[in-house]
Amino acid sequence: MRLLFLSMFYPLPANNGVRMRTWAVMRALAAEGHEITLATFADPTDGKSHSAELWDVCRRVECVPRVLKSLSSSADYLGRLSGVLSSVPYGVLQARSEEMKKCLVSLVRKDRFDAVVSEQSDPLINLPPSVSVPLILDNQNVDHVILQRYLNFERNPAKRYYAWLECRKTLRWQREACRRSAVALACSEYDRTLIQSFAPRVPVRIAPNVVDVERYIPGAEGEGSTVLYQGQMDWYPNRDAVEFFVSAILPKLRALVPEAKLVVGGRNPPEEFLKRFATVSGVEFTGTVPDMRAEIAKAAVCVVPLRIGSGTRLKILEAAAMAKPIVSTRLGAEGLDFVEEEEIVLADEPEAFARAVADLLGNASHRQELGQAARRRVEESYSLSVLRTAVRAALAELSEGPGLRRR
Repeated sequence: MRLLFLSMFYPLPANNGVRMRTWAVMRALAAEGHEITLATFADPTDGKSHSAELWDVCRRVECVPRVLKSLSSSADYLGRLSGVLSSVPYGVLQARSEEMKKCLVSLVRKDRFDAVVSEQSDPLINLPPSVSVPLILDNQNVDHVILQRYLNFERNPAKRYYAWLECRKTLRWQREACRRSAVALACSEYDRTLIQSFAPRVPVRIAPNVVDVERYIPGAEGEGSTVLYQGQMDWYPNRDAVEFFVSAILPKLRALVPEAKLVVGGRNPPEEFLKRFATVSGVEFTGTVPDMRAEIAKAAVCVVPLRIGSGTRLKILEAAAMAKPIVSTRLGAEGLDFVEEEEIVLADEPEAFARAVADLLGNASHRQELGQAARRRVEESYSLSVLRTAVRAALAELSEGPGLRRR
Protein backbone atom coordinates (compact mmCIF):
# COMPACT_ATOMS: atom_id res chain seq x y z
CA MET A 1 0.00 0.00 0.00
CA ARG A 2 0.96 3.63 -0.49
CA LEU A 3 0.63 5.30 2.90
CA LEU A 4 0.68 8.95 3.95
CA PHE A 5 1.97 9.05 7.54
CA LEU A 6 1.16 12.15 9.64
CA SER A 7 3.26 12.95 12.69
CA MET A 8 3.49 15.81 15.17
CA PHE A 9 7.19 15.20 15.71
CA TYR A 10 10.14 14.25 13.54
CA PRO A 11 10.61 10.60 14.54
CA LEU A 12 14.39 10.60 14.98
CA PRO A 13 16.21 10.44 17.26
CA ALA A 14 13.67 8.15 18.90
CA ASN A 15 14.46 9.44 22.38
CA ASN A 16 11.02 9.74 23.98
CA GLY A 17 7.82 7.73 24.07
CA VAL A 18 6.04 9.52 21.22
CA ARG A 19 8.99 9.25 18.85
CA MET A 20 9.70 5.65 19.84
CA ARG A 21 6.12 4.70 19.06
CA THR A 22 6.07 6.61 15.77
CA TRP A 23 9.37 5.16 14.61
CA ALA A 24 8.40 1.60 15.57
CA VAL A 25 5.10 1.81 13.65
CA MET A 26 6.85 3.28 10.61
CA ARG A 27 9.49 0.54 10.68
CA ALA A 28 6.83 -2.14 11.00
CA LEU A 29 4.89 -0.75 8.03
CA ALA A 30 8.04 -0.52 5.90
CA ALA A 31 9.08 -4.04 6.87
CA GLU A 32 5.68 -5.25 5.64
CA GLY A 33 6.48 -3.77 2.23
CA HIS A 34 4.35 -0.62 2.38
CA GLU A 35 5.48 2.64 0.77
CA ILE A 36 5.54 5.55 3.24
CA THR A 37 5.37 9.28 2.64
CA LEU A 38 5.99 11.10 5.92
CA ALA A 39 4.51 14.55 6.62
CA THR A 40 5.75 15.92 9.92
CA PHE A 41 6.47 19.01 11.93
CA ALA A 42 10.17 19.38 12.63
CA ASP A 43 12.43 21.60 14.66
CA PRO A 44 14.94 23.13 12.20
CA THR A 45 17.72 21.22 14.00
CA ASP A 46 15.95 17.84 13.87
CA GLY A 47 17.25 14.84 12.07
CA LYS A 48 20.43 16.10 10.45
CA SER A 49 22.39 13.09 11.67
CA HIS A 50 19.54 10.62 11.08
CA SER A 51 18.39 11.36 7.54
CA ALA A 52 19.88 8.18 6.03
CA GLU A 53 18.09 6.00 8.58
CA LEU A 54 14.79 7.75 7.85
CA TRP A 55 15.17 7.41 4.09
CA ASP A 56 15.62 3.66 4.52
CA VAL A 57 11.99 3.60 5.69
CA CYS A 58 10.35 6.43 3.72
CA ARG A 59 9.87 7.04 0.01
CA ARG A 60 9.34 10.74 0.65
CA VAL A 61 9.64 13.08 3.65
CA GLU A 62 7.91 16.47 3.92
CA CYS A 63 8.88 18.61 6.92
CA VAL A 64 7.06 21.73 8.06
CA PRO A 65 9.38 23.75 10.34
CA ARG A 66 7.90 24.37 13.76
CA VAL A 67 9.10 24.26 17.37
CA LEU A 68 6.18 22.81 19.31
CA LYS A 69 5.59 23.86 22.91
CA SER A 70 5.48 21.31 25.70
CA LEU A 71 1.81 21.03 26.65
CA SER A 72 2.53 20.44 30.34
CA SER A 73 5.59 22.69 30.83
CA SER A 74 4.77 25.75 28.75
CA ALA A 75 2.55 28.19 30.67
CA ASP A 76 1.38 30.07 27.52
CA TYR A 77 -1.39 31.74 29.52
CA LEU A 78 -2.42 33.97 26.62
CA GLY A 79 -2.69 31.04 24.21
CA ARG A 80 -4.65 28.96 26.70
CA LEU A 81 -6.96 31.84 27.55
CA SER A 82 -7.64 32.62 23.89
CA GLY A 83 -8.53 28.97 23.33
CA VAL A 84 -11.02 28.68 26.19
CA LEU A 85 -13.98 29.58 23.97
CA SER A 86 -12.85 27.26 21.16
CA SER A 87 -14.45 23.84 20.85
CA VAL A 88 -11.02 22.46 19.92
CA PRO A 89 -8.61 21.35 22.70
CA TYR A 90 -5.53 23.51 23.35
CA GLY A 91 -3.13 20.75 22.29
CA VAL A 92 -4.89 20.35 18.96
CA LEU A 93 -4.90 24.11 18.37
CA GLN A 94 -1.10 24.04 18.72
CA ALA A 95 -1.03 21.63 15.78
CA ARG A 96 -3.04 23.92 13.48
CA SER A 97 -0.90 25.02 10.54
CA GLU A 98 -1.89 26.46 7.18
CA GLU A 99 1.47 25.37 5.80
CA MET A 100 0.91 21.77 6.91
CA LYS A 101 -2.65 21.84 5.57
CA LYS A 102 -1.43 22.98 2.14
CA CYS A 103 1.28 20.32 2.24
CA LEU A 104 -1.22 17.52 2.96
CA VAL A 105 -3.73 18.68 0.35
CA SER A 106 -0.96 18.88 -2.24
CA LEU A 107 0.32 15.40 -1.39
CA VAL A 108 -3.14 13.86 -1.60
CA ARG A 109 -3.81 15.51 -4.96
CA LYS A 110 -0.52 14.38 -6.48
CA ASP A 111 -0.39 10.84 -5.11
CA ARG A 112 -2.97 8.08 -4.98
CA PHE A 113 -2.56 7.01 -1.38
CA ASP A 114 -4.33 3.88 -0.22
CA ALA A 115 -4.56 5.16 3.37
CA VAL A 116 -3.52 7.92 5.76
CA VAL A 117 -1.92 6.90 9.07
CA SER A 118 -2.16 9.59 11.76
CA GLU A 119 0.02 9.45 14.85
CA GLN A 120 -2.59 10.48 17.43
CA SER A 121 -5.55 12.67 16.53
CA ASP A 122 -3.89 16.11 16.76
CA PRO A 123 -2.51 16.20 13.18
CA LEU A 124 -6.01 15.67 11.79
CA ILE A 125 -6.80 19.35 12.30
CA ASN A 126 -4.74 19.92 9.15
CA LEU A 127 -6.38 17.14 7.10
CA PRO A 128 -9.59 18.47 5.51
CA PRO A 129 -12.62 16.20 6.00
CA SER A 130 -13.10 16.32 2.23
CA VAL A 131 -10.02 14.08 1.82
CA SER A 132 -11.61 10.72 1.05
CA VAL A 133 -8.57 8.50 1.64
CA PRO A 134 -9.26 5.90 4.39
CA LEU A 135 -7.79 6.88 7.75
CA ILE A 136 -5.90 4.72 10.25
CA LEU A 137 -5.79 6.47 13.63
CA ASP A 138 -2.90 5.37 15.88
CA ASN A 139 -3.75 6.03 19.53
CA GLN A 140 -0.60 6.02 21.62
CA ASN A 141 -2.71 7.30 24.52
CA VAL A 142 -6.36 7.90 25.25
CA ASP A 143 -5.71 11.58 25.84
CA HIS A 144 -8.76 12.66 27.83
CA VAL A 145 -7.98 9.95 30.43
CA ILE A 146 -4.72 11.75 31.28
CA LEU A 147 -6.71 14.87 32.12
CA GLN A 148 -9.26 12.89 34.13
CA ARG A 149 -6.48 11.44 36.24
CA TYR A 150 -4.79 14.81 36.62
CA LEU A 151 -8.00 16.11 38.18
CA ASN A 152 -7.62 13.58 40.99
CA PHE A 153 -4.54 15.43 42.27
CA GLU A 154 -4.98 19.09 41.29
CA ARG A 155 -6.34 21.29 44.09
CA ASN A 156 -6.19 24.72 42.45
CA PRO A 157 -9.82 25.60 41.49
CA ALA A 158 -8.84 27.53 38.34
CA LYS A 159 -6.57 24.74 37.11
CA ARG A 160 -9.20 22.14 37.92
CA TYR A 161 -11.84 23.99 35.91
CA TYR A 162 -9.48 24.46 32.96
CA ALA A 163 -8.47 20.77 33.00
CA TRP A 164 -12.12 19.70 33.23
CA LEU A 165 -12.96 21.89 30.24
CA GLU A 166 -10.02 20.54 28.22
CA CYS A 167 -10.98 16.98 29.17
CA ARG A 168 -14.47 17.46 27.69
CA LYS A 169 -13.07 19.05 24.52
CA THR A 170 -10.46 16.30 24.15
CA LEU A 171 -13.00 13.52 24.48
CA ARG A 172 -15.20 15.21 21.87
CA TRP A 173 -12.21 15.61 19.52
CA GLN A 174 -11.17 11.97 19.98
CA ARG A 175 -14.70 10.79 19.28
CA GLU A 176 -14.84 12.80 16.05
CA ALA A 177 -11.39 11.57 15.01
CA CYS A 178 -12.51 7.98 15.51
CA ARG A 179 -15.65 8.61 13.45
CA ARG A 180 -13.40 9.71 10.58
CA SER A 181 -11.33 6.52 10.88
CA ALA A 182 -11.66 3.28 8.98
CA VAL A 183 -9.51 1.52 11.60
CA ALA A 184 -8.08 2.62 14.95
CA LEU A 185 -5.01 1.24 16.71
CA ALA A 186 -4.69 0.95 20.49
CA CYS A 187 -1.68 0.03 22.63
CA SER A 188 -3.51 -2.48 24.81
CA GLU A 189 -6.77 -4.26 25.44
CA TYR A 190 -7.45 -1.74 28.21
CA ASP A 191 -7.15 1.18 25.77
CA ARG A 192 -9.13 -0.68 23.12
CA THR A 193 -12.05 -0.99 25.55
CA LEU A 194 -11.82 2.72 26.41
CA ILE A 195 -11.88 3.74 22.75
CA GLN A 196 -14.81 1.47 21.96
CA SER A 197 -16.74 3.00 24.89
CA PHE A 198 -16.93 6.37 23.10
CA ALA A 199 -16.52 5.16 19.50
CA PRO A 200 -18.31 1.80 19.36
CA ARG A 201 -18.53 1.61 15.56
CA VAL A 202 -14.87 1.94 14.67
CA PRO A 203 -12.87 -1.32 14.41
CA VAL A 204 -10.03 -1.14 16.96
CA ARG A 205 -6.93 -3.28 16.59
CA ILE A 206 -4.29 -3.71 19.28
CA ALA A 207 -0.83 -2.62 18.11
CA PRO A 208 1.31 -2.74 21.25
CA ASN A 209 4.18 -0.45 22.11
CA VAL A 210 7.38 -2.36 21.45
CA VAL A 211 11.14 -2.04 21.65
CA ASP A 212 13.87 -3.34 19.37
CA VAL A 213 14.97 -6.09 21.74
CA GLU A 214 18.27 -6.61 19.95
CA ARG A 215 19.36 -3.07 20.86
CA TYR A 216 18.92 -3.72 24.59
CA ILE A 217 21.62 -6.02 25.90
CA PRO A 218 21.31 -7.24 29.48
CA GLY A 219 24.58 -6.57 31.27
CA ALA A 220 26.15 -6.83 34.68
CA GLU A 221 24.47 -5.97 37.99
CA GLY A 222 23.64 -2.32 38.52
CA GLU A 223 25.53 0.00 40.80
CA GLY A 224 24.97 -0.72 44.49
CA SER A 225 21.64 0.70 45.64
CA THR A 226 20.87 2.90 42.62
CA VAL A 227 17.17 3.21 41.79
CA LEU A 228 16.27 4.70 38.38
CA TYR A 229 13.20 6.53 37.19
CA GLN A 230 13.37 7.58 33.55
CA GLY A 231 11.13 9.93 31.61
CA GLN A 232 11.19 13.31 29.93
CA MET A 233 10.85 15.92 32.64
CA ASP A 234 8.93 18.40 30.50
CA TRP A 235 5.92 16.05 30.80
CA TYR A 236 3.84 16.71 33.94
CA PRO A 237 2.96 13.06 34.76
CA ASN A 238 6.69 12.29 34.95
CA ARG A 239 7.33 15.23 37.27
CA ASP A 240 4.40 14.15 39.44
CA ALA A 241 5.87 10.64 39.64
CA VAL A 242 9.21 12.05 40.81
CA GLU A 243 7.54 14.26 43.43
CA PHE A 244 5.49 11.31 44.69
CA PHE A 245 8.57 9.10 44.97
CA VAL A 246 10.79 11.71 46.62
CA SER A 247 8.20 12.97 49.11
CA ALA A 248 6.32 9.78 49.99
CA ILE A 249 8.46 6.76 49.08
CA LEU A 250 12.13 7.74 49.33
CA PRO A 251 12.12 8.57 53.08
CA LYS A 252 10.65 5.13 53.83
CA LEU A 253 13.10 3.47 51.45
CA ARG A 254 16.13 5.18 53.01
CA ALA A 255 14.93 4.13 56.45
CA LEU A 256 15.24 0.55 55.20
CA VAL A 257 18.27 1.06 52.90
CA PRO A 258 20.15 4.21 54.03
CA GLU A 259 22.46 4.21 51.00
CA ALA A 260 19.61 4.05 48.46
CA LYS A 261 19.84 6.71 45.75
CA LEU A 262 17.22 7.82 43.22
CA VAL A 263 18.55 8.75 39.78
CA VAL A 264 16.05 10.65 37.60
CA GLY A 265 17.00 10.16 33.95
CA GLY A 266 15.28 12.38 31.45
CA ARG A 267 15.54 15.49 29.35
CA ASN A 268 14.48 19.07 30.04
CA PRO A 269 13.93 19.16 33.80
CA PRO A 270 12.65 22.70 34.55
CA GLU A 271 15.05 24.81 36.60
CA GLU A 272 12.44 25.41 39.30
CA PHE A 273 11.86 21.66 39.53
CA LEU A 274 15.59 20.98 39.98
CA LYS A 275 15.87 23.63 42.70
CA ARG A 276 13.03 22.03 44.64
CA PHE A 277 15.07 18.87 45.12
CA ALA A 278 18.56 20.37 45.27
CA THR A 279 18.84 19.88 49.03
CA VAL A 280 17.20 16.43 49.18
CA SER A 281 19.74 13.77 50.01
CA GLY A 282 19.89 10.78 47.69
CA VAL A 283 18.35 12.38 44.58
CA GLU A 284 20.26 12.98 41.35
CA PHE A 285 19.09 14.30 37.96
CA THR A 286 20.94 13.33 34.79
CA GLY A 287 19.23 15.81 32.47
CA THR A 288 19.39 14.97 28.77
CA VAL A 289 21.57 11.94 28.04
CA PRO A 290 22.69 10.65 24.63
CA ASP A 291 21.54 7.08 25.32
CA MET A 292 19.22 6.05 28.13
CA ARG A 293 20.44 2.46 27.94
CA ALA A 294 23.62 3.50 29.74
CA GLU A 295 21.58 4.85 32.67
CA ILE A 296 19.38 1.74 32.78
CA ALA A 297 22.50 -0.43 32.88
CA LYS A 298 23.70 1.36 36.03
CA ALA A 299 20.45 0.80 37.92
CA ALA A 300 19.94 -1.98 40.43
CA VAL A 301 16.16 -1.45 40.32
CA CYS A 302 13.96 0.55 37.94
CA VAL A 303 10.87 2.23 39.39
CA VAL A 304 7.69 3.58 37.79
CA PRO A 305 5.73 5.47 40.49
CA LEU A 306 3.26 6.99 38.02
CA ARG A 307 -0.11 8.28 39.21
CA ILE A 308 -1.20 10.04 35.99
CA GLY A 309 -1.01 8.73 32.43
CA SER A 310 -2.51 6.66 29.65
CA GLY A 311 -1.26 4.19 27.07
CA THR A 312 1.53 1.76 27.99
CA ARG A 313 4.92 2.69 29.36
CA LEU A 314 7.90 2.25 27.09
CA LYS A 315 10.12 2.93 30.13
CA ILE A 316 8.96 -0.42 31.50
CA LEU A 317 9.66 -2.18 28.22
CA GLU A 318 13.15 -0.65 28.01
CA ALA A 319 14.04 -1.66 31.56
CA ALA A 320 12.62 -5.14 31.03
CA ALA A 321 14.53 -5.57 27.76
CA MET A 322 17.73 -4.95 29.75
CA ALA A 323 16.62 -7.55 32.32
CA LYS A 324 16.19 -5.03 35.12
CA PRO A 325 13.80 -5.70 38.01
CA ILE A 326 10.90 -3.23 37.99
CA VAL A 327 8.64 -1.90 40.75
CA SER A 328 5.64 0.03 39.46
CA THR A 329 2.27 1.36 40.48
CA ARG A 330 -0.62 -0.47 38.89
CA LEU A 331 -1.39 2.56 36.77
CA GLY A 332 2.25 2.64 35.65
CA ALA A 333 2.02 -0.94 34.40
CA GLU A 334 -1.52 -0.54 33.04
CA GLY A 335 -2.16 -2.37 29.78
CA LEU A 336 1.03 -4.44 29.90
CA ASP A 337 0.72 -8.22 30.22
CA PHE A 338 3.46 -8.63 32.83
CA VAL A 339 2.78 -11.27 35.48
CA GLU A 340 2.73 -9.71 38.94
CA GLU A 341 5.47 -10.98 41.29
CA GLU A 342 6.99 -13.07 38.49
CA GLU A 343 7.89 -10.41 35.88
CA ILE A 344 7.18 -7.17 37.76
CA VAL A 345 6.38 -6.01 41.30
CA LEU A 346 3.31 -3.79 41.72
CA ALA A 347 2.63 -1.50 44.66
CA ASP A 348 0.51 1.64 45.00
CA GLU A 349 0.95 2.68 48.62
CA PRO A 350 4.25 4.41 49.53
CA GLU A 351 5.16 1.98 52.31
CA ALA A 352 4.53 -1.10 50.16
CA PHE A 353 6.42 0.48 47.25
CA ALA A 354 9.42 1.31 49.45
CA ARG A 355 9.51 -2.17 50.96
CA ALA A 356 9.32 -3.80 47.51
CA VAL A 357 12.32 -1.76 46.31
CA ALA A 358 14.23 -2.44 49.53
CA ASP A 359 13.58 -6.19 49.26
CA LEU A 360 14.99 -6.22 45.73
CA LEU A 361 18.03 -4.12 46.67
CA GLY A 362 18.80 -6.67 49.37
CA ASN A 363 18.36 -9.77 47.23
CA ALA A 364 20.58 -10.06 44.14
CA SER A 365 19.24 -13.46 43.08
CA HIS A 366 15.65 -12.19 43.16
CA ARG A 367 16.64 -9.13 41.12
CA GLN A 368 18.21 -11.37 38.49
CA GLU A 369 15.27 -13.76 38.41
CA LEU A 370 12.70 -10.98 38.07
CA GLY A 371 14.76 -9.16 35.42
CA GLN A 372 15.28 -12.23 33.28
CA ALA A 373 11.57 -13.05 33.39
CA ALA A 374 10.76 -9.48 32.36
CA ARG A 375 13.18 -9.78 29.43
CA ARG A 376 11.46 -12.96 28.26
CA ARG A 377 8.08 -11.20 28.42
CA VAL A 378 9.33 -8.41 26.15
CA GLU A 379 10.79 -10.90 23.68
CA GLU A 380 7.49 -12.75 23.55
CA SER A 381 4.95 -9.91 23.59
CA TYR A 382 6.62 -6.54 22.91
CA SER A 383 9.13 -6.99 20.11
CA LEU A 384 9.10 -5.51 16.59
CA SER A 385 7.90 -8.81 15.12
CA VAL A 386 4.78 -8.61 17.30
CA LEU A 387 4.06 -5.09 16.06
CA ARG A 388 4.53 -6.20 12.44
CA THR A 389 1.89 -8.87 12.96
CA ALA A 390 -0.47 -6.29 14.48
CA VAL A 391 -0.16 -3.72 11.69
CA ARG A 392 -0.52 -6.47 9.11
CA ALA A 393 -3.85 -7.45 10.65
CA ALA A 394 -5.00 -3.82 10.82
CA LEU A 395 -4.21 -3.19 7.18
CA ALA A 396 -5.85 -6.45 6.18
CA GLU A 397 -9.04 -5.30 7.90
CA LEU A 398 -8.76 -1.94 6.14
CA SER A 399 -8.34 -3.54 2.72
CA GLU A 400 -11.43 -5.66 3.31
CA GLY A 401 -13.52 -2.75 4.60
CA PRO A 402 -15.81 -0.39 2.73
CA GLY A 403 -13.40 2.56 2.96
CA LEU A 404 -10.79 1.14 0.62
CA ARG A 405 -13.34 -0.53 -1.64
CA ARG A 406 -14.81 2.92 -2.25
CA ARG A 407 -11.38 4.06 -3.36
